[in-house]
Amino acid sequence: MFKKLAVALAVAALASSATVVLAGSGAATGINGSMHDINSLSSYTPDKFQRTCVFCHTPHNAQKTDLNVPLWNHANAASVTMATPYTWIAPTNSGINIGDPLIGPSRLCMACHDGVTAVDSHGTAGSDVQGTKAMASSYVDGLNNTANRFITDLTVTHPIGFTWTDAVAARGTEIVDKTLGFITNDVTGNFDSVNRTGMTYSTKTIKDTLYGDYMTCATCHDVHNTVNAKPSAGNSYNYFLYAKEEGSAICLSCHVK
Repeated sequence: MFKKLAVALAVAALASSATVVLAGSGAATGINGSMHDINSLSSYTPDKFQRTCVFCHTPHNAQKTDLNVPLWNHANAASVTMATPYTWIAPTNSGINIGDPLIGPSRLCMACHDGVTAVDSHGTAGSDVQGTKAMASSYVDGLNNTANRFITDLTVTHPIGFTWTDAVAARGTEIVDKTLGFITNDVTGNFDSVNRTGMTYSTKTIKDTLYGDYMTCATCHDVHNTVNAKPSAGNSYNYFLYAKEEGSAICLSCHVK
């Protein structure tokens, strides 16, 4: 009887642990098992103790840098000096200036997504063996095109490193008030983007995700996979976005179109 009970408990424990590992694969299901859980990615060296947060953060002996970092535990991006910011083509002389395109958390993101710095490199607590593999993987997007998971040219990405104040001054009512939230439901029907009547907002406002007043990678992406938007039925993407791809909800969260 005791042996049967022990086996049952062991099976239940395995089922429970499997659930935890896979829980983060979908949007808003947590960091464990998500694409930001390095232990779950076979291409990289896992942490000795299977810690998830340790690839970016540590409670003790954090790295000393000149950045305002949250107990940083990762190697610093090796290629930040080559980052050329986005340039606005129209309107001419937009007045939207980018001094440091990687200001704030964007520089932390590039510590993995620059294609040079080792993704599995983190602090040595516990005499853990350090990985040395940089991000080189690609994926097939919804249009069957190959896309890289790393960024080497900021001129062909959505601009970051500018202030919301500058954007509003240059674009006026084309930019949504930053005190509003992100759209998380399907955007259908009349696009009333000025007052956004009938649209559902997330628990996060745009202002909540700005770095001071700067737009960064973390303005659109929830790196911890906790309050990001789930896709509509039939879709399974998870780009860690605060609003859906469907109906261009992520775009219309900020832009009045």
